[in-house]
Amino acid sequence: MKILLILLVSGILIGCASLYDTKVDNPAEYHKPQQIDDNYDLSGRFSIKTADKNYYGNFNWLKESGAEELDFMSPVGTTVAQIKIESGITSLTDEDNKTYTGNNLNQLMQDRLGFILPMSYLHYWIQGVPLPQYPVQESLKSGFSQLGWNVEYLSWHDENHPQIIQASKDNLRIKLLINY
Repeated sequence: MKILLILLVSGILIGCASLYDTKVDNPAEYHKPQQIDDNYDLSGRFSIKTADKNYYGNFNWLKESGAEELDFMSPVGTTVAQIKIESGITSLTDEDNKTYTGNNLNQLMQDRLGFILPMSYLHYWIQGVPLPQYPVQESLKSGFSQLGWNVEYLSWHDENHPQIIQASKDNLRIKLLINY
């Protein structure tokens, strides 16, 4: 009976991991959207792969009037991290409900999460466009390279909204599947 239970739990965990690591064999050709939103409320799934660890789950990202909140949840729905940015001050609350504040978001993420999300420009990439103030280093069939990151649009919901986005740099790969 124990062996059956272990196999069942292992199967469920493997199924959850594969659900969050959606693969696309033939990425869509990149096109720049016509519409960019300053404010948004996005949700979806994520996978973050580092050299040491893989993370999977769901996210909610709200940006409104200069304030941002990004929540990471486990595949079963428990909050594992929350990032808030308001008036230049960042707070990061971890899964133990401890809150850390500062003005260096990258350092907070590295210290508390073990990786750095490019949040100061990821919101452009999520909307399908490169940062306006930095050159595109290389055009890719399914995206572009900018600031050392390869940004690929693996699937589009419609002409203006990417659905699966992958950003990778060195040993870090971030994949987001946006719900519409």
